Amino acid sequence: MESILSNEWDEYAENWDVDPTVEEYAKNAFSELLDNININGLTVLDFGCGTGALTQLMSPTVKSIVAIDPSSEMIKHLDKKALNNVSSISDYLSKELVQNLPELENKFDLIVASSVCGFLPDYEATLSLLKSLIKEGGVFVQWDWLTNDDSSDMGLSEKRVKQAFVANGFVNTRVNSPFIMSSSKGNMPVLMAIGKNAYKHLNRDK
Repeated sequence: MESILSNEWDEYAENWDVDPTVEEYAKNAFSELLDNININGLTVLDFGCGTGALTQLMSPTVKSIVAIDPSSEMIKHLDKKALNNVSSISDYLSKELVQNLPELENKFDLIVASSVCGFLPDYEATLSLLKSLIKEGGVFVQWDWLTNDDSSDMGLSEKRVKQAFVANGFVNTRVNSPFIMSSSKGNMPVLMAIGKNAYKHLNRDK
């Protein structure tokens, strides 16, 4: 499970990696990722990377990872892992950041967001910004707590995600619930969504 809100998440950073549910969530997400996408040699943006539980699992296989999270304490713990093909950014993702940060100049083959989007104040707008960072033919994958209540502040419904993917022009979209996490609140299903950034049609008259 990864974070997107900064200061309120800083206090959790010290013990984040020792929480067994964090490791379990990341391993489940990574397993589902490998079942759906060949990540070998890809350039990746890990959006809302937290302390890098998923980042660390992807690192040996992909070409490179840019890991971004607004929590400076989470990023400090990621940096301690010393992953040689990972560069980290402690900041909120914004159009201004994209325009001014060299690490975000080149588009990515794959963007992942693990337990992040359900906490965003404007999921649809952020999804649009993320899509602009994906290469043609590249893929976006997210995992979030599944909810049937679109007013929830910690999850997303399948309907809302599907609508957001369609509105942003993703193709080959798949939305399901591939695994369930057990917690003190009971069993919590996890939503997984995959969308592809379509290739632009070539103008054959040129």
